[in-house]
Amino acid sequence: MCCFDLCLSIAKTGDCFSGIILVNSGVANPLVMLLNYLRIAFRNLRKNTAFSFINIFGLAIGTTAFLLIVQYIRFEQSYESFHANAANIYRITLDFYRGSEYVVTDCETHAPVGGMLKEKMHEVKDFVRMFHNDGLQEVKAGDKKFLDEGFYYTDPSAFNIFTLHTLYGKSEDALTRPNTIVLTAAAAKKYFGRTNVIDETIDIDHTLYHVSAVIEDLPPNTHIKFTALLSHSTLLKNGWYQEDTWGGNNEYTYLLMQPGTDLAAFNKKLTEFSASLKDKINNSRYLAQPIEEIHLYSHKTYEPEVNGNANVVYFLLVIAVFIIVIAWVNYINLSTARAMERAREVGIRKVMGSLKVQLVLQFLAESCMLNILAGILAFILYQTAFPFFRDLTASALPDSYMHDQSFWRLFVILLATGSILSGIYPAFVLSSFQPAAVLKGKFRSSSHGQSLRKGLVIFQFGATVVLMVCMCTVYMQVNYLRQYDLGMNLDQTLIVRAPNVESDSVFQSSFHSMKTELLRNPNVKMVARSESLPGLSLHELSSTMLSRYGQNQHGNGEYEYYYFYIDADFIPTLGMKLVAGRNFEEDKSNEDYVIINEAAAQRLGFVNPQEAVGTKLTFKTRGDAQYSIVIGVMKNFYQRSPKEDHIPMLFAYTEGASYFSIRLNTQDVHQTMATVQHTWSQVFPNTLFHYFFLDEKYDQQYQSDARFGQVIATFSLLAVCIACLGLFGLSSFTILQRTKEIGIRKVLGASVSQIVRLLSQDFVIIVLIAALLAIPVAYFAMEQWLSGYSVRIHLNPWMFAIPVLIILLIALLTVSTQTIRTALSNPTHSLRQE
Repeated sequence: MCCFDLCLSIAKTGDCFSGIILVNSGVANPLVMLLNYLRIAFRNLRKNTAFSFINIFGLAIGTTAFLLIVQYIRFEQSYESFHANAANIYRITLDFYRGSEYVVTDCETHAPVGGMLKEKMHEVKDFVRMFHNDGLQEVKAGDKKFLDEGFYYTDPSAFNIFTLHTLYGKSEDALTRPNTIVLTAAAAKKYFGRTNVIDETIDIDHTLYHVSAVIEDLPPNTHIKFTALLSHSTLLKNGWYQEDTWGGNNEYTYLLMQPGTDLAAFNKKLTEFSASLKDKINNSRYLAQPIEEIHLYSHKTYEPEVNGNANVVYFLLVIAVFIIVIAWVNYINLSTARAMERAREVGIRKVMGSLKVQLVLQFLAESCMLNILAGILAFILYQTAFPFFRDLTASALPDSYMHDQSFWRLFVILLATGSILSGIYPAFVLSSFQPAAVLKGKFRSSSHGQSLRKGLVIFQFGATVVLMVCMCTVYMQVNYLRQYDLGMNLDQTLIVRAPNVESDSVFQSSFHSMKTELLRNPNVKMVARSESLPGLSLHELSSTMLSRYGQNQHGNGEYEYYYFYIDADFIPTLGMKLVAGRNFEEDKSNEDYVIINEAAAQRLGFVNPQEAVGTKLTFKTRGDAQYSIVIGVMKNFYQRSPKEDHIPMLFAYTEGASYFSIRLNTQDVHQTMATVQHTWSQVFPNTLFHYFFLDEKYDQQYQSDARFGQVIATFSLLAVCIACLGLFGLSSFTILQRTKEIGIRKVLGASVSQIVRLLSQDFVIIVLIAALLAIPVAYFAMEQWLSGYSVRIHLNPWMFAIPVLIILLIALLTVSTQTIRTALSNPTHSLRQE
């Protein structure tokens, strides 16, 4: 075929011949050239609708997923950034040691330490203490009652250190007087129905406070989410606290530092400072941490909330990169695969005088147009998916992305990067064809670009294998934790929160009446009283320094232990076991007795649980040191989830309660609930009834892991979808190029199954190679993740084999559906074209 005939055939098929003439007819106006590029790009996209759809849809899904994940990552990394002094705010934490052996880190410190640091160290400009009023509090505002949490006693300097915008009142003296309170706007609206509530009175657990200021609601990206700030001087006035007490570390202490303070040097000074207080804090050591690092990097005991995890954030970033790269790989693969189809176009353009740079610009214009269309679709998908993604991650992601310049900057950068990265290689490959070879038909038999395409497909499916293995591992680990033997039975256990009545003897006696009345219900099997419960926050526990009697109280014999008070029915009600000794006895004096768990016995140095029974312990509680006798050793149970090691615990006796644990023996839960609530209203009139089921509450500890698994599963499926879209397009084109071969094989007697096997085997080999390369990466990643669990699964071969088989099956179905359709077609249609 001569050049003229080839040009004419291209023109007749609509292959942009008019564009060739325009580009090379001396038109020098850049705008005209740009419009010409875009018009030709549009024609090519319209002509190849199947490939255009695959590319646009794949890029749109990849862009949407990338934007969603990056928005989540930005939010997680933005914690405390709204504070004007964020870069200069440190939190003081306390490391506990037994001799030189590190034990644990507590993020709460002693009350006097902030003032001492301000006085002794020139780097400290100011300090603020925050004392968390733990748990739900009963709030009375007018004639309304609420159960709420998030109340912190704090110093007036909170307004100097943190960025708190005052709506009503004066921040300078808002917290200087006892029994004053600063409400957030949301709390004021909730309690009083309006925001300007200055000088209103509010009752929090039988203590009156006067509202001195109302501040704007805090943004969600902070680790201390308070409902209200109460004046710290209230603690002193009411005798709940001593200014110079070293008997307990119950304060969050934040320092405002001089700009440019070196953290390492300051921590070195804190070590020396801690040594000077050895007579007060024993072997403990103070340590400073930047407030901006708390959310992602701090997992100390008594954190105000469950913090995020930097490893999860980085892992999600890897997933985001995987997904967007897979989408770009699709474009590159399909563009280079179509190189043979467009080779004639490139050849005739070069014959007509097109420069290489003009051809590169033409193909980049196609890439830009396709990415812009994908971007429009991606934004629509983003708006649709955003609420679901926020629910999936259970995060307070702000929905202000329409006015977020960073979001739009990222969006534009993503489109520009995608246009260049996904278009630059195909552009240079297609523009580098030699016209003489193309017009002589020699290019048809070339294997140009096949190695790259195979490598890209291997990357695609390797990434999806890694994601699928991670999804499978997370699911199995969470399921394993939920089914693990906790050392107790939480089923059918209804929990009712008791009213806060510490000093009211009448109400204290009502606890016994409540228990007695509940036991009269035939659907109630057992009732127990306690100050805390398994699965609740560590804030619900107290901590103490415990040692064996006779050891030096300030020596190496002491340790940090957790404790709470229980009655004699607590252990049997929750199905716990004693491995030595006995339980408390109802209606008998248990004041001098304690029960410890196996972990505590081991840390105290007892050879076995039996040895601990009858020994004396120095038990410091509520500011006093007392000597208690161990009457029993409890089999270890998981006070926290099995993600963590058993913690050393101690139990003392009480007849009061923060919680009633009610073991039910009926399936008619609703009727029993109504009876329990009626009993409550009879015994505790005019108090709010609050309940939950203990197994559901305990299960909440796994929610972050479960959500992580759901996020991985969602984006793994998206990655598989995008990869299969690319595989569908690539296999379609490959089959199209081998249509005549298929026809000849059928004429020569090949069966459909033989043809399917022939055309599928290359893709199967690619997927298997991808799996072999991905499995070590997935193994290493999951071993690192599982190393953070005390109780964990072990990676088995089938956990890798199943994801590989699933992906292989999906790939086979993707390729086979097209192969079978082609193999079943009449071979005369393809052979007649010759």
